[in-house]
Amino acid sequence: MFDALLKSKFYTKCKSTIKQTKTRIEMIRKKRDAMLKYLKNDMADLLKSGADVNAYGRADGLLVELNISSCYDCLEQYCLHISSHLATMSKQRECPEECREAVSTLMFSAARLSDLPELRELRDIFTESMEIPLNVL
Repeated sequence: MFDALLKSKFYTKCKSTIKQTKTRIEMIRKKRDAMLKYLKNDMADLLKSGADVNAYGRADGLLVELNISSCYDCLEQYCLHISSHLATMSKQRECPEECREAVSTLMFSAARLSDLPELRELRDIFTESMEIPLNVL
C-alpha cells in the first residue's frame, strides 16, 4: 500500500499498464489458440475428404495466425523485460540501453495492433517520461 506512495508516477502508471497489457495478451492468446485449433481440425477434415486445394487455402490462414501469435508472445516478453527494469527506468530521464529495444518495439506496435489499447497508453507514458520523440522510431 505504501509502496505506491513511495514510487514515482511513471513507475506506478507503467506497472499497472503493463499488468493490464499482459492480461489482455492472455485473453487474445486464448482466442487465437481456439482459432488455431479450429483451423488445424478444418485442414485435417479437408485433407481426409480429398479437398487438397481448399486445405492449402486454410494453411495460409493457419500460417498468418501462427505469425500473429508469435508477435503477441514477443510483446509479452518485452513487457516482462520492461517490468523487471522498471525501477532503473524510473530513476533515469533517458531510456536505459538494455530497455531501448523493448520500449521502441512496444511503441511501434501501439500503432499496428488495435486490439491492445494499453500499448497506446504505454507509448504516451514513455514519450512523456522518457523524453522519447516519436519521429526517432
